[in-house]
Amino acid sequence: MDPERMLESMAEMHTLTRLPRIGWVMAGVPDPESVSDHCYETAVIAYLLAQQIDEPVDMGKVLAMALFHETGEVRLTDLPRRSSPYVKNFKREAERQAVKDVLGGVAESVLPLLDEMHALETIEARLVEAAEELQIIAAAMYYAKENRGDMSEYRRDVDKYDPLGITPAAAVAEVIKRRLGDYLGNKPYWELGYSQRSTSGDRGEN
Repeated sequence: MDPERMLESMAEMHTLTRLPRIGWVMAGVPDPESVSDHCYETAVIAYLLAQQIDEPVDMGKVLAMALFHETGEVRLTDLPRRSSPYVKNFKREAERQAVKDVLGGVAESVLPLLDEMHALETIEARLVEAAEELQIIAAAMYYAKENRGDMSEYRRDVDKYDPLGITPAAAVAEVIKRRLGDYLGNKPYWELGYSQRSTSGDRGEN
């Protein structure tokens, strides 16, 4: 073990405690959650969901996937969803390279776990993905309850939520949908930041 290298990785991962989730910033949330907060809550939710299903689950994998799934943002920072049309062709590979550089020589076993998570072929991967998306819509509900920022956009996220076959996640999402609707009332959604006037060729898409 190289303690200097481990400390370097620890220090880089620590930056996620100071990096805000940019989507919440753009929604007008004052002092929003950090990327680290998001990863921690995703891990908690994934653990809770795993306790509600009968299928055997490797909890070590689940917690590692959840806690490290945003490691690439150490180098790339957090990007809002509206950036997707411009960066989706290279973002995943850029994140893989960033994870290699941040955790190389310290926790290289994380990279295949993140590949497994993105493939969504195992129960552990589906649990973590369902938990991550559940964390997002739950956070929107909390912010709406506290009247922090404009959460009207997240009605659409709740409607589109995919539990990936994780039945308890679907049940919780239904409760979130009802409560988010109660908190938002008839507030309209003004869609900003998603109109596209450039062509696919302009953005370098295939």
